[in-house]
Amino acid sequence: MGLSKAALFSHLFNPARRQAVLAVLLLWLLVNILLLTQQGIIITGEADKYIRMARYYLANGHLLTPNLRYYSIIIFLLAFCMKFHLGFFPVVAVQMLVNLSATLYFFNTIRKIFHSEGVALAGAILLLLNIPYQSFNTAVQSESIFQSLSLLASCYLLQREQLRARHLIYILLFVVLLSLSRPLGLLYIPAAFVYFYRTSLRHVGRIWRITFLVASSLAFLFVLDRAMGSGGEYDFMLPFQEEHIICGTPTLLHPLNFPVVDNGNSVYALIYYIFHHPGQFFRLALLKTMSFWGLYRSYFSTRHNLVLVLFFYPIIIMAALSLRRWRRQQPDRLIYLLTLILVTWGTVVLTCDDWNIRVFLSISPYLILLSSPFLKKVLSRQE
Repeated sequence: MGLSKAALFSHLFNPARRQAVLAVLLLWLLVNILLLTQQGIIITGEADKYIRMARYYLANGHLLTPNLRYYSIIIFLLAFCMKFHLGFFPVVAVQMLVNLSATLYFFNTIRKIFHSEGVALAGAILLLLNIPYQSFNTAVQSESIFQSLSLLASCYLLQREQLRARHLIYILLFVVLLSLSRPLGLLYIPAAFVYFYRTSLRHVGRIWRITFLVASSLAFLFVLDRAMGSGGEYDFMLPFQEEHIICGTPTLLHPLNFPVVDNGNSVYALIYYIFHHPGQFFRLALLKTMSFWGLYRSYFSTRHNLVLVLFFYPIIIMAALSLRRWRRQQPDRLIYLLTLILVTWGTVVLTCDDWNIRVFLSISPYLILLSSPFLKKVLSRQE
């Protein structure tokens, strides 16, 4: 019992850990104060859409279109603040608190996986210096809450080397919350169930494993199909008819006229298009891939593009160089992270890339996490 109490005391009051957490808190505070003073509370652009949707909800008692349920957390939060004349700062405050929780949990996850305060601190610093990612904290739109909730959910899973049946409840809860913050939350369904399959069903019979794979795959396709057909302004065939690389930016003067099924907004419609137009699909897939991973935008300033390259390219390279060690030491966690990254990348291929790299930013914490073995190797050389 004495040893147990000593171990607990050491865990709670470890000087190195306390200093690292304090450094994370101070940097988080500095970054968010600078963002708030430099750009204020952002209510224009994308944020204005959610403000209008919140006003519509207050006036009519329902969302404008069914697809807006996938943004309902930010819409309802804005509606609450508008209803009681609280202004928009409470929304930003909630976003910042959730972001802080995700940052500390991210730090703790790296520390637990790699048993190093130094590596955890380095990863948290990279996350906080990811200014494009952090800048959404002061914008009253869906990105900040989605990014933070998704990071919390992923860290919860990654801290557990083996999931059990009871964890399915938490997985389903996370997926629902993520899906109510942004449609991209649906992409966590295959990653979470693949991780559950790898960590929980390894020793069960083949029939049970096949049943789980088939059932979870069909469930994901069903949910995805319902989401695609939920209405709203998005046309899933338009990026192919007008050859969009960046969403909302056609590269053809005249749209291509080819037959579509189910109004183009279904999983079957996408499969039908790919099988009947493979040449165009793979050509656009290559261009979208270059946009997604290249990060370059012609409408960004040279300095902006240079900062993106200098910050993210080394992280991508470090992550790639770390894959071998992940495969050897943490194969299940690697499969979860790669599934999440590949499904997100695949979504861009099947639709279009975002104009200000928001989709890439959603996976940037996982690239930082993947780079941890490389960071650990560098830090160990300097000790």
